[in-house]
Amino acid sequence: MRAVRSTAAGITVASVADAPAAGGAGGASGASGASGASGAVRVRTAGAGICGSDLHLIAMGPMPVTIGHEFAGYLDDGTAVAVRPTVPCGTCTACLAGREELCPVAGNQMYGVSLDGGMADTVWVDPGCPVPLPAGVAPSDACLVEPLAVAAHGVDRVGVQPGQRILVIGAGPIGLCVIAAARARGADVDVDAHRASRQGAAERLGGHLGASGRYDVVIDAAGTTSSAAAAARQAQPGGVVVVVGTWWEPVALDVAWLMKEVTLVPAFVYTPTEFAAAAALLAEVPDLVDVLITHRFALDDAAEAFRVAGDRQTDAIKVVLHP
Repeated sequence: MRAVRSTAAGITVASVADAPAAGGAGGASGASGASGASGAVRVRTAGAGICGSDLHLIAMGPMPVTIGHEFAGYLDDGTAVAVRPTVPCGTCTACLAGREELCPVAGNQMYGVSLDGGMADTVWVDPGCPVPLPAGVAPSDACLVEPLAVAAHGVDRVGVQPGQRILVIGAGPIGLCVIAAARARGADVDVDAHRASRQGAAERLGGHLGASGRYDVVIDAAGTTSSAAAAARQAQPGGVVVVVGTWWEPVALDVAWLMKEVTLVPAFVYTPTEFAAAAALLAEVPDLVDVLITHRFALDDAAEAFRVAGDRQTDAIKVVLHP
């Protein structure tokens, strides 16, 4: 079968075996009764999204696994599913407390990062990872469930309430998903975005352009030193800043954080419950598909898809590959 790999020669479509990796689910935990001899189940991929983190990872050099942690498709019995790409152990202190996103094992068991991911014709996954899709959500679009889960986790971390004024900084895929997640909880959402196309996308999802006054909650979806500084400026004294944008380089925090005693709340991945809730949210906000997915490519055109995703001149929001 075909699988997208990052090699010394760049993004290539390789031929690999259609079988679970030795050890079960690519090294993940197994379960009795699953399709594969190791306990893994097979997903026939319908769509896989290119995440900004994918671009950062391939820039670091060749990867030994198939790319793609945002993906959805069909089980062998025809069930349409999105796939949660992390595999928590279920037995550690964090998992037992319902904080699976903090599981130390899950950080080393992620499809598309340390295990073979979804940019392939098929992928074998732990049986606890597929999440059935609600009616009306096409598997070819459901790669959006993963970034929606990131956004839902960020909103959940601070318990966003109806009527709260929220500022979202950044209107890339995660920022736009945060708008949808916060709006679904009844919040009034302002958006700090600079590119015209992203401003239009934010408005389509119910965000208001521009920041005014001070906010109880500021959600930084950009993940840069400048966005962190802006977040501290816009937070009210004693307010909260949630960081959902990944800090790929050290970020300096200025004195405003101290003077205003702003609380910094990191939000990185999500729980299984939040992932399932994100699938439901995608059904409730159908405009997300048209707003976020700006480019679609066949799997064989993966190199061009990654070029488009990494080129700011294309103004891509979410680029999706379809086997």
